[in-house]
Amino acid sequence: MRAITRLEGVGINTVARLIDAAGEAAAAYHDEHVRGIGGNRRIECDEVWAFVYAKARTVPRAKAAPKDAGDAWTFSAIDANSKLVVSYLVGDRDGQSAIELMDDLRSRLEDRPQISTDGLSACVEAIEGAFGGRVEGDPDMRKANTSYVERHNLTMRMGNRRFTGLTNAFSKKIEKHSAMVSLFFLHYNFCRIHKTLRVTPAMEAGIETTARDTTWIAELIAARARKPNRPKKYRNRAEGTRERGGRLPIPRQRA
Repeated sequence: MRAITRLEGVGINTVARLIDAAGEAAAAYHDEHVRGIGGNRRIECDEVWAFVYAKARTVPRAKAAPKDAGDAWTFSAIDANSKLVVSYLVGDRDGQSAIELMDDLRSRLEDRPQISTDGLSACVEAIEGAFGGRVEGDPDMRKANTSYVERHNLTMRMGNRRFTGLTNAFSKKIEKHSAMVSLFFLHYNFCRIHKTLRVTPAMEAGIETTARDTTWIAELIAARARKPNRPKKYRNRAEGTRERGGRLPIPRQRA
């Protein structure tokens, strides 16, 4: 952030607000458009570790640590065929996060999927709560693995320094960390050409027809940006009060 302020000549608070706006725009677009995905998808779920402000073991002796300092786990559910990240969230590595992920995943799929997860036991109960019984239909156990989502975790670590174990690019607030996660997934789903598929994951999944770019992301952010709250009148010390968009009043002459 400080490097951007030096390059662009803007205040650090301006950059911080832009990150918040980018995260909100990315999350809103994902929530609205990554829906109605049909077909019996093979979904792989996993979680990847990062930290906010300080690592969990150093939070007790950290100065002015915020409430959400420490471990921050990013859960993701990826379609093994299209490589689309269907659902994601940032939270603790517990049952509540697993339930939220599976409930969100269920709302985005039209048909019952085949889901593979890692060894997190909380996911089993979460899947049963969102989709029903543990085994139904005719799952292909030869394809029950988490290789694609684990490879995607590596993509996250390579593409976002906040997920590097030894880094000075960590976020100091959970809101900033979550915003950058949302921005990463938006770019991954809609802008990044997959090396094997030769299209974006969104195109392969059938929810988009063209590859997007960073200009498109900037337009999404600008479209959601709040208009500046300018006063109807403002005071010019030298010339008096001016109506916005109007002319200066003519001063009265003394008789």
